[in-house]
Amino acid sequence: MSDAVTDRPAVRPTNPLSGTRRVRLRTLADADSTFLYELMSAPDAGGRVRFAGATPSPDQIVASLWEGVLAQFVVEGLSTGRALGLVALTTPNFRDGWAYLSAVGTPSAQGSGLIAEGVLLGFDYAFRTWPFRKIYMEVSETSYGAFRSGLGRFFTEEGRLREHAFWDGRYGDLFILSVLRATWAEQAPEVLARLRDDRRPPVWPVTDGGSDGRTPAEAKLAAIADE
Repeated sequence: MSDAVTDRPAVRPTNPLSGTRRVRLRTLADADSTFLYELMSAPDAGGRVRFAGATPSPDQIVASLWEGVLAQFVVEGLSTGRALGLVALTTPNFRDGWAYLSAVGTPSAQGSGLIAEGVLLGFDYAFRTWPFRKIYMEVSETSYGAFRSGLGRFFTEEGRLREHAFWDGRYGDLFILSVLRATWAEQAPEVLARLRDDRRPPVWPVTDGGSDGRTPAEAKLAAIADE
């Protein structure tokens, strides 16, 4: 069982929610209730959210939003001010030094790289604010291929649960991946600097989510956006 959040005070860095040139993370507000309901109950969100195709009431979604959550943020587009998705850090275990990170984006944002940038900011916030050794992600079988080339270089495969998740008429495997603090410290500074530099071309094109301009590390991190 995880220690209480208050057992390990956070070390607050300067401006921990700094954004990229395209997106920023911001805390949830009362005005986000409609957006969050649509995000969590959208049919195409499917197995990527906890309700997995069900249509709970707005009150049920609001009540569930903070279950096991240490921190979560809306991913907001800087040019439009529109909410694009949600990034959450969940199930923290401060004694053993780990947590989980998850993300879900609107249909219009999926594949654009915008949610991936939000995920990068989520990792950055987590590793800078708490002394986690590693952060886990749960990856479905359909998304696993996007991570395969990064195994051993960026992601570590911690386990595979066979025929664990049911979605779209079939059972699929669920992979447990992790990002280590040491790996993040090595890979992240260059990637984040590029995402924040207005003088550089976009790391990911907005329209089709292609790979133009991405470094290998950025390509691996972009795969998170589809999960």
